[in-house]
Amino acid sequence: MSVGAGVGRLASGPHPTLFRLLYEPALEHDLEVVLPQLLDVDAAHVVMAVTRGLLPAEVGASLLSVNRELAQAIAAGKQPLAVPDIHRGMYFLYEGEYIRRLGPQVGGSAHVARSRNDINATIFRMRARSAVIELLERLHGFTAALSAFARRHAGTLVCGFTHLQPAQPTTVGHVFSGVLGELTRTADWLAQAYPPLNRSPMGAAAGLGTSFPIDPHQVASLLGFDAPIDNSIDAVGSRDSSVHVLAPLALLGTTLSRWALDVQLWASAAYGFLDFGDDLVSTSSIMPQKRNAFVLENIRGQAVRATGALMTTLMGLKNTPFTNSVEVSGEAASHLWAGAAASVQALELATLLASQLIMRPQEATRFLEGKDTTMTALADALVSQLGLSFRTAHEVVGTLVARAPRGGVGEEALRSILPSLLSVPLTGAQLDRLVPVLSPAGAVQAAAWGGGPSPAAVEGQLDRLDARRRARQEMVDGWKASLARARERLSGAVSETMAGSAPRGENRETTR
Repeated sequence: MSVGAGVGRLASGPHPTLFRLLYEPALEHDLEVVLPQLLDVDAAHVVMAVTRGLLPAEVGASLLSVNRELAQAIAAGKQPLAVPDIHRGMYFLYEGEYIRRLGPQVGGSAHVARSRNDINATIFRMRARSAVIELLERLHGFTAALSAFARRHAGTLVCGFTHLQPAQPTTVGHVFSGVLGELTRTADWLAQAYPPLNRSPMGAAAGLGTSFPIDPHQVASLLGFDAPIDNSIDAVGSRDSSVHVLAPLALLGTTLSRWALDVQLWASAAYGFLDFGDDLVSTSSIMPQKRNAFVLENIRGQAVRATGALMTTLMGLKNTPFTNSVEVSGEAASHLWAGAAASVQALELATLLASQLIMRPQEATRFLEGKDTTMTALADALVSQLGLSFRTAHEVVGTLVARAPRGGVGEEALRSILPSLLSVPLTGAQLDRLVPVLSPAGAVQAAAWGGGPSPAAVEGQLDRLDARRRARQEMVDGWKASLARARERLSGAVSETMAGSAPRGENRETTR
């Protein structure tokens, strides 16, 4: 078969414009990324075909011999396929290599009971599950670094803001623990994409099944899938798994961008709560004093790409027939890779940053001075110690703030002004018990309830979040181990088939 000329009923090669726009640009990517996956799919299918008697053992051995040579060439960094001046894409080049080496009767026999449709859908899922594993491990690396920083600063005071105004004192650990809570739920959501993704489309052929008595369960097992997909149209016509991966990545990007903005604000000259080493900043081409934390802007820029990929994928799937088509399997599904790659980069940058943040506790504490951020704690104390209703306490403290001298409510203002605002006399002992909550540290220590910033409460929050991360990583490790075992099964089955013996049977359901 001449891959540059006609294929099947086609009498000529592709039009030069089609070749330039559609076939040629994708080949380099397909040879690097898709071909190694295709070799695994091909090997598993041929092993199954020999096991089921669909191919003679000697034919299967010949096909698998070429398959192994191609895989070894790729492992050695070589490009194993001869590429003519004009072609119709990688698959026909690949099949043409078998035919060139083995002749049309043997070289062209592997395609029994399969199609590019189920092959492409399977390769997509193999790549996507690897992407999910990498993304989760990257996310775990970031959250581990962020958690470690939060633990070191579980008691480091910082101003909490609402509506961008100083609100109440909190701690760095408390703020980052809050971010970790959202990241943890997002990681759980992303992990939920793996089980439905890890099902094999092989056996669906073009989307309408096959008349050959294949064993899709064997192919699924050899490729590390949990099971085949039940319905052949679902197997090749669905790319909802792209959405299942991109949706949590879109949320991840939003969370990363919010965290990066807070960090950038904290590091700005207006606040000065934290800093970065010179190796993480840039400078201005005109202003020599500048130290620009451009890494944070890159995190935000990369993090939101998954949102664009999600929207483009959803629109690409909209109003397409529920079957295989280029729009579905090629165009719409392709945006997953760019979204995942951008998310990986954002996580790598965020992990680097989180591991090298430099906290400035004195500056963070100094910012709290004169901001009256402890007045809510004072109002709470008036309720708990004097029995005032909260609304009355709120009014009293508000008046106290208004009457206090510039610089905020301190102990002197508390003792001189507060008694005149109450309808009941205050004893010296009662005033003494109110004084501690005027300090940010005292207010934080008191906020031990409702998920507040008390250091002990924050430590408990981080303990629970870390436990969830470790449990999720154990699950990911299980997936990786399962895929490694599948590769061993496939390698063993190929060797047995090439040696002329049927692969050992497995306890599995067989489709007949």
